[in-house]
Amino acid sequence: MAIGSVGFSVSPFESLTKGTSQENTDTLPAGKLKGDEIYPAAGYGTTTFLVADAAVIRRLENQLPSGFIPLPLQTLNADELVGRLAEGNALVWLGEPGNLPPALSVGGYVISDDELDIGVKSDSPILWPHLPLTRAKVMGAYIAPPKGMPYHNVDEEIRADFLPIWEAKDRFGNVVGYPAVYMNYFAPSLALGRFEGCECFFFFVHEPLKLMDEQQWKSILDQLDRKRRSFLQVTDFNTNYTAFYKKERVQLRVRLRNRNQRAVSVQFRFSIRYPDATDFQPLGLLRRVPEGRSSTEAIFDFVPRFQPGLCEVRLEVLQDVSKAELLAVDGNLEVIEVRYLAFKLAADQVNTSVNHEIVGPSFKIDGEEAFWAGTHYYPSSSWWEWVWRDYRPLKAEEDLAAIRKAGYRIIRVWINPVIDEQVLRSIDVAIEQAARNGIVVILTLFTQWVRQMGFQRDSGEQVLFDFRHPRDFNLISVSLRNLDLQREFISILASRWKNAGNLIYNLSNEVYIKDPDTSQMDKEVQDWEEVTMSRGTLRDSLLYKRWANVMTAVLRKAGSDQLVLPGYVFSTVDGGDVNVANADAPMVPWHNYYPAEHAGLKLQYLDPISFNKPILLEEFGYGEWNPTERYDGTAHYALAGGAAGAVSYEWGLSWLSKESCYWPLPLRETLVDDPDPRWFAPFADMARLMSDKGVGMCPTPSGTGYGSIYHGTPFPASAAVALGRLGLFGAGLQRVAAPETAYVVIPKAQLQAINTLDDTFRKLWENHVLFGVWQEDQLALLPDKVQVLICPHALGPEGTAVIERLRASGVSVFTDDTWVSSQLLDRVSVEAGGEGIRVVMRRTAKGMLLTAAVEQPVDQAVLAYSYEKVGMGLTDFGVVHLTKNGIPLVEGTRKIYIGKRQFCDVESGRAIFATEQPDLLKAATVKLMVTQPTRITFQRTISQLCISDGFGHEQPIQGGFKGNVLTVDDQLARYVILVK
Repeated sequence: MAIGSVGFSVSPFESLTKGTSQENTDTLPAGKLKGDEIYPAAGYGTTTFLVADAAVIRRLENQLPSGFIPLPLQTLNADELVGRLAEGNALVWLGEPGNLPPALSVGGYVISDDELDIGVKSDSPILWPHLPLTRAKVMGAYIAPPKGMPYHNVDEEIRADFLPIWEAKDRFGNVVGYPAVYMNYFAPSLALGRFEGCECFFFFVHEPLKLMDEQQWKSILDQLDRKRRSFLQVTDFNTNYTAFYKKERVQLRVRLRNRNQRAVSVQFRFSIRYPDATDFQPLGLLRRVPEGRSSTEAIFDFVPRFQPGLCEVRLEVLQDVSKAELLAVDGNLEVIEVRYLAFKLAADQVNTSVNHEIVGPSFKIDGEEAFWAGTHYYPSSSWWEWVWRDYRPLKAEEDLAAIRKAGYRIIRVWINPVIDEQVLRSIDVAIEQAARNGIVVILTLFTQWVRQMGFQRDSGEQVLFDFRHPRDFNLISVSLRNLDLQREFISILASRWKNAGNLIYNLSNEVYIKDPDTSQMDKEVQDWEEVTMSRGTLRDSLLYKRWANVMTAVLRKAGSDQLVLPGYVFSTVDGGDVNVANADAPMVPWHNYYPAEHAGLKLQYLDPISFNKPILLEEFGYGEWNPTERYDGTAHYALAGGAAGAVSYEWGLSWLSKESCYWPLPLRETLVDDPDPRWFAPFADMARLMSDKGVGMCPTPSGTGYGSIYHGTPFPASAAVALGRLGLFGAGLQRVAAPETAYVVIPKAQLQAINTLDDTFRKLWENHVLFGVWQEDQLALLPDKVQVLICPHALGPEGTAVIERLRASGVSVFTDDTWVSSQLLDRVSVEAGGEGIRVVMRRTAKGMLLTAAVEQPVDQAVLAYSYEKVGMGLTDFGVVHLTKNGIPLVEGTRKIYIGKRQFCDVESGRAIFATEQPDLLKAATVKLMVTQPTRITFQRTISQLCISDGFGHEQPIQGGFKGNVLTVDDQLARYVILVK
């Protein structure tokens, strides 16, 4: 994650200065007045509140179990309700979530304006009687903390399991939301200690009594009442590891709370479903008697039949509620609730096929060249303190399939700073799960967020070492101390994952290196020749490069031949030159948290095409949940700027952490009276926002503040969809090396040139110029075809000499903006409505990619270049792929023309069209996606529609078109649409 003032227009820590919201600090006592009613004082968790529309309550009032108290939505006092739930009481919410108290950390979103098919989720924690669920208008539930970036141990953070009980399917039979969920508050909230024992059941149904009648809702309420009268609450269900080898014993651990005043009996029934099996088979039973107001733990230990793959375990909690206190008898046992988990039966070493390679400036996945989408996968609210120690393979299996369906082929993850067998086995599973979904894993090893790192030796000894000395804030994500221990750390990973073919190593997350002195170096480092160089950007960059080569050598010695990316460097704040630092890397990484335009500017400034290798926008984001415009714009500029792909920060939360983070805010060590002027200044700015009561490797969870999905679900929100859309249409749009007539020359290790070059690139886009970028280091290899060189910033002595020789040979060299009037430049013609349109051009394998960007909508613009022209409306971005054989891809709005023929008319929003054939006008099948529901009129009659996703599976569908008009509603708008 990048740092606030180094690329955030909205700092991720800005909200920390606003304090804890009042609604999270007030706990109202029982018995306080609400209108004309009094909330009755009740025992520990004995009351269940039913919140619904007054009309619904009137119909259900005579059907309610005795422990239920109805609260009409129209007169609801949300603060008092929260106060009672904070004491451990329960809630059934029946209706839309508009007035739902934010403190409960559950929200709702519109799935569709139309009715959807409703059914019980197969792994529902509650077993229902037969329910005549049909179709209904519903909303989807998701985890929605009241504060996007809560401060650990200062702001309240809920500890709860988000467990879907119903699912909604669209008319194509695919699950698109969870309209009913069980929120199990298994422990007191962090910071405020509320909600322990609370259970909330949310049913986000628009008209509940249209879905089911009073008697049918009574059966549901009776079932929930039985659950509450059992006084049982599962607080944890896990295994000691997430992967097990042949003949190893699996340990299943259940923790259960008894809220009753007296002891009760309970039984746990375990069953297992082996890989490729359809049914669960029995494992065994355990009986426990938890004392009143206490918890019990049951451990079931067994050796599974070894069958490689993911095994699923089912836990059923059994009790006769009416006889639970008669400890000598079991009575008529019934299932109170159900839980599921999974673990992997694995070979001794991870072995996955190689699914990627780099060929020149192109990054190939599964043999295909394309522009790729990716995301950071940080599924826990604890960030990295607990994610690999509480990794949940069953949920991750769902997540990774959803990531692939959304059009993503890359995930980036971080390793724990302190590794042991528990951590490593979880990463084993994640690598294998990603491989089965065709996903490349970028694993980051060293970050700016930690001070200490550690590992276990074969002897069992736990080794801890300083990765960053307390006064080494001029060395971020890199350390020149303790190299042997860093080597030992890496060697453990290299030996373990040398056969993981879908893995890429990223040594450092975000590097800042500024004038390190010998007191910050091992004796080995002091002997490096780079240390004796004059201090400055070049020395800093070469020192990092040398360190990266030393670490890479450890991987190679252990037999790991995976790609190694040294790391992004804070070049924009004089923290090193990313191209020099990554000179030996197969691909250059870049991060962007500035506005979208800056992604294009920096990707062109750093363009490594002169080295014949790709650049990857390895991380980008924005400090708020679901920032759709930022994702959409950044993805377009990354595509236009020649990136091999764009990797968002981030996917979002899948589960809430069971415990508090525990690292002691290492960045607060910058708060000293005598800071070193070499230090990375943004760290001190951030640390001032961090309370000494806070805790964590980072003081906030990242998923809630940066995520792009509906948290707790596998369903992408609009930001994730925007990025995935270009990933789904990226085939054939990869960067290629081709000689140009004009080049912009980038000086080596002169970071003060960045702003000057930004201005140059903007002017080139505004003047619709085709140009290449060439790094000063490679001027001797400049293509012979060159006629124009634009050098807006002074070069070094050797580069200047090369430029003068080229000038003498007849090449036009411009050091200012007079190139604007040059007739030697190759340009796109913008024939209509061209004012205010930027055009970024680059080569593809078959032609030219044009990306148009506007700040204000343009009704019609015609872009022409050489052999073809396209007309379209522009809302914000438009994309055209020109080839000598036709136009295989267009993105735009309103009337879209190819040549002189109209292709279609998009009524609203933006649509992207593509074909595997040479030209859209002649294509038998056109695939498309839209940014919003719309109508599209084609010039040809439609004969059939299919839908598809990131796996490429085609599904024929009925309806949606009439003649030549395609109607895309809010359900169809989620998919890649194939028009035949």
